[in-house]
Amino acid sequence: MKSDLYSKISSYVLYCFAALILVVFALFFGAGDPLILEQASEATGEVTELPYPAYTELSLYLCYAMLAIALLLVLVFETIAGFKTAKYNPKAAMKKTLYAVVIAVVVLGLFFVSPSMLDFVLYLQYALFGIAGLSMLGSFFISKIRS
Repeated sequence: MKSDLYSKISSYVLYCFAALILVVFALFFGAGDPLILEQASEATGEVTELPYPAYTELSLYLCYAMLAIALLLVLVFETIAGFKTAKYNPKAAMKKTLYAVVIAVVVLGLFFVSPSMLDFVLYLQYALFGIAGLSMLGSFFISKIRS
């Protein structure tokens, strides 16, 4: 009964986030006139106009929010799972703690290396996508070796 309720809640939250993403994508690609940025060339002094979509900032803020929500949820649920696991299997709890420490070190390292907040978010996304891709490839090869 309780797991069914959690499943329904998570499905509704997923649908709400998907609808929000679709609305922002529709605004980004279809609504509003493009804004014009003026950029001066240092060599010639010429000013060029660069159009960009009107809802670029909204799209970026949505990406920031989704990344923050995902990281927060992963940290909260992994911490809760770690405490529950520690009672029965201390070795597995140490592994979970090690994973959390590695992620924290990666995030802090990228934060201090990045020249701006936008670069930090981009570097963090690249790092997390890379880690996820390498994990999927590693688990695929390990499963093929074991079978």
